[in-house]
Amino acid sequence: MKIKGTLLLLALVIIFLCSHAQEQDLKLLKVRMNALERKVSIQDSLYRKLLHNDLPNSRNEVENNSYSGFVVSSIKGVILSIGGFVEADLIHDLNPLGDKSSFTTSSIIMNPDPGSQNVTNVSVRPSRISFRGSNTDDSFSALLEFDFEGSNGTTTPRLRHAYITYKNWGAGKYWSNFMDNNNNPDILDFEGPNATITIRQIQIRYSFMIGKNDKMAFSLEAPGAEITAPDAWSSKNVFPDLTASFEHQFWQGTSHLRVAALVHPVTYLNGSAAQKNVIGGAVNFTGSIQVTKLDNINVQATAGTGFGKYNNDLGGLGYDAFQRKSDTTKLSTANQLNLFAYYNHWWTPRLSSALGGGYVDLLDSKENTGPDAIQSTSYASTNLIFYPNNNFKIGIEVLYGKRKDADLKTKETFRFQFTFFAKL
Repeated sequence: MKIKGTLLLLALVIIFLCSHAQEQDLKLLKVRMNALERKVSIQDSLYRKLLHNDLPNSRNEVENNSYSGFVVSSIKGVILSIGGFVEADLIHDLNPLGDKSSFTTSSIIMNPDPGSQNVTNVSVRPSRISFRGSNTDDSFSALLEFDFEGSNGTTTPRLRHAYITYKNWGAGKYWSNFMDNNNNPDILDFEGPNATITIRQIQIRYSFMIGKNDKMAFSLEAPGAEITAPDAWSSKNVFPDLTASFEHQFWQGTSHLRVAALVHPVTYLNGSAAQKNVIGGAVNFTGSIQVTKLDNINVQATAGTGFGKYNNDLGGLGYDAFQRKSDTTKLSTANQLNLFAYYNHWWTPRLSSALGGGYVDLLDSKENTGPDAIQSTSYASTNLIFYPNNNFKIGIEVLYGKRKDADLKTKETFRFQFTFFAKL
C-alpha cells in the first residue's frame, strides 16, 4: 500500500509539473503568436496594397511610418522595428536661395551678388532613420527618428521625433496637433509647399475616436513665440499653446477632411523689462480626397494671426509678432493667410506626377514691419516620378518660387531637382 501511495503521489507531482510547464509554454506561445500576428499584419497590409491598388507607397505613408521598415526584435511581447530611407538630390537653381537643399521661398535672395545665378548642389540631408517599439496590441509605442538636416547646411544628425503613446495619450516631440501630417502631396522637394503648416513640438496630447470614422485630439504644446523686436526685447516662455482638432474619414478611409484650431500666447519683455502678452490664434482646414483610384487631391486653407512659427515658409524668422509703429512699447501679431492645393495622378502603376502650388500672405505687413520684410511668397511645382519597385524611386521636379517684400520688390527663381530615393 505504501508503494501504491508513493506511486500515486509521484504521479500527481508529475501531472502538476507537466501542467505548470504546459501553462508556461502556452504563455510563451501566446506571446510568440501575437508577435507573429503583428508581423503578418504588416505584411498583409503591404500585400493588400500591392494586390488591390498596385501602387507604391505615397509620401504620406513614408512620412507617417505606415510601412515602418523591418522587425529586428520581438522579445517579451515588445516588437522593435527599424525604418527610414536614403535620399540623394541633385539640385540646380537659376537664382540663389539661402536654403540650398530645400525649396524655401522665403529664403530667395532679393539682391544677389553678380554671378551668383545658376548654382548646382547635391544633398543627402533628407535621409532619415527611425526606431519604433510597440507591444503586440499596439496600445503602447515609442518612436525615435533622426534625419541629417544639421544646422548651417551640415549633415549632422538632427532629432525629428521622440514620442511615446499609451492608449489615447501621447507625450514627447512630434508633429503639432495643429497640422495635418497626412496631407502631403507626392512631391520630391523635402521642404514641401510654402503654405503648409509644419512644425514638430514637445507636447502632451489626448486623442479619441468618435465612432468608426471621426477622431478628435487636444494638445498642450511647448510655449514660446518668434518675434521681431529691438535687441533689448525678448520672448518669454510662460503659457503653452493649446490646440484642438477634428478629423472625418470617408470612402473606406481613403479620404479625410480635418479642421484644427490654435491658441498661441505671445509673452514678451519689452525694453523696460515689463512683461506683456498678446494672443495669436488660427484655424486650419485641410483635406485629402481620393477622386479616383489613380487620382487624389490635397488642399489646405489657414487663416489667423500670430502663427508664423507654425508656417513652413516663415518658421524661424520672427513673424509671430512685430513691434508696433503706433505704440513702440508693445507688439502686434501679424495677420496671415495660407493656401495650397495639389493634384496627384498615377499614369501607370509605376509612374506618377503631382501638380500644384501654395501662397502665403502677411495681410498687414506694411503696418508692422520694415520695407525689407516679407509680404507674400508663392510656390509651385510639378514632377514625374518612376518607381522601379515599391521601395525605390527616381524623379525629376521643376519648382517655381516668388518672394514679395513690403516695399513691393519681388524676386523669382526656378529650381530643377533630380532625386534618387530608396526606402529601408
